[in-house]
Formats: sequence, C-alpha cells, structure tokens
Amino acid sequence: MFNQHGIVAVAGSRAMPANGSALIVQITSELAARGSSFVVGCCSGADAALLSAVPGSIPPSIVRCLSSFSSKGEGAAPSSAINQVFKFSRSGGSVEWLAGGDISVLPWIRLANRTKQVINSANTGLLVFFSSPRSRGSLLACRCAISRNLSVIAFPIGFSSSELPVLGQGYWAKNTDDKGYSWVKKQFDLFI
Repeated sequence: MFNQHGIVAVAGSRAMPANGSALIVQITSELAARGSSFVVGCCSGADAALLSAVPGSIPPSIVRCLSSFSSKGEGAAPSSAINQVFKFSRSGGSVEWLAGGDISVLPWIRLANRTKQVINSANTGLLVFFSSPRSRGSLLACRCAISRNLSVIAFPIGFSSSELPVLGQGYWAKNTDDKGYSWVKKQFDLFI
C-alpha cells in the first residue's frame, strides 16, 4: 500500500458505519504489522475507530493523537470523541492536547488547524475513510497531504468510488492490492 515505513496520517468522516470502523482497524493493523505508525485526530468516526483499536489490535506506542480539546475535555466540539481519546491516553497512548490552538480559538478553526497538524506530522501518506463524498474535514486532510506530496489512499464506504471527491489536477486509481484508491496527480509535458 505504501512504499516505505513511517508515520501514516489517518482521517475520515465523523459518522462511520460499523463496517467502516472494522475496515479502519483491519487496514491499520496490517500496516502496523509491517512497521508503520500513525497520527490521528480526536473526532468521532474514523479517528475514534483507530483510537478504539488501542491497545487491543494496535499497540499504543505506535499511535499519536492530536486533540483539539484539553486534557479536561475543555474545548470539545459535538463531534469530539472524548471517551475514546481519554481511554487511549489512559492506555499509554501519546496525546497532544489543544492541538490547533488554545481554548480562545473558535472550535472549527481549532479543528481545521488540528487536521493540518495531523497531516504535517505524517511522512508516508494519508489513509482517508469517506462515508460521504462531502466530508469537509476529510477533504481538507486530502488537500493538505497532496500539497505536501504525500500519497493519499481513500476508501469509499457506502457509496461508489466514482463519487470520490476531485482533489485538483489528478484522478483516483484502484490500487493493485484491491485496497482503496490512490490519488494520482496528472503529469503535464511541456512541448517547446
């Protein structure tokens, strides 16, 4: 799936069906067995699915959580996975509290800043799990990853791959291992 070991960002929709959560755990467990580690946010859905897999399927030492709320839950948004983040922290997982700004920063700005931090903390690529092709936070994560030339692998859950969002100059291509769709940038040749 990814050519090198390293830190993989995980992002996705905040509303995730059970089969989507199971897929997240399956894919990240496979990558963990190959030596990858992960950075993830603090929201319900995809983030919560990965955090809930610790320490059962994934050791806490290979996951880092960037939380937009404080260690006391201050600044949490309605979509925050407070229980999963606290449980992850108690299991020995690393949490950076108030990633994206302090409490005075508006929650949606803090969440966007936190998403950018998640992507900036990765060095291998982004796994993104869409339960809707219009997931704004997931789209932001994809665009940030592409701007850093990181590989983006998407998993559409509950909708056709033809509905995956367009991310600029490029296209989605089915991976040869049948796991997800990679974003491929179009290459333009200049003729003189």
